[in-house]
Amino acid sequence: MGWRSKKDNGGPGADQIENVLGRSLVVHGDLKADGAFRIDGTVEGSVASKGAVYIGESGVVRGDVAGSDVVIAGQVTGNVACTGHLEIVATGRIEGDLDAKSVRIDTGGVFRGTSRMAGAEKENAGRLSSVG
Repeated sequence: MGWRSKKDNGGPGADQIENVLGRSLVVHGDLKADGAFRIDGTVEGSVASKGAVYIGESGVVRGDVAGSDVVIAGQVTGNVACTGHLEIVATGRIEGDLDAKSVRIDTGGVFRGTSRMAGAEKENAGRLSSVG
């Protein structure tokens, strides 16, 4: 799922964006929803979704972000966790730790923190249990 490659027809695998925060909106508090988020404004708190989370170029989140797939084109100061794919596009910036199944950082994208790829513990646990 790429920022620019998202299908406009809402085909299989494409999350319908149910929750949109515009550029001029500033939220002080945590956001939580089952549906996908698109954030172009500022959130002073955490963002959690069972669907995808898109942080637009003008979007700023000062708190943790969690979703199935996460695309960052704006700024996140906090930890990012996703059960699927994380993409930081050229204008995106994360200052915090990340936990994702897969990660892509475009040239120009910034990530400052530590990363953990999901599934690494299971692979290591399988190897350790077969030794001995």
